Amino acid sequence: MRASGFEAGFDPLKHLQRSKAMMFDYALAGLVSAGLLVYLTYALLRPEHF
Repeated sequence: MRASGFEAGFDPLKHLQRSKAMMFDYALAGLVSAGLLVYLTYALLRPEHF
């Protein structure tokens, strides 16, 4: 480890881009999960509509 605290070859810009991509993935998965929860709850409570 160097005195600056960064590992040799560490690229902060690449890390930031990867972090943003993962945040998008998590947000998309959260939206899909919430939509599926609402849909399944509605289908459970009102089965005659399906």
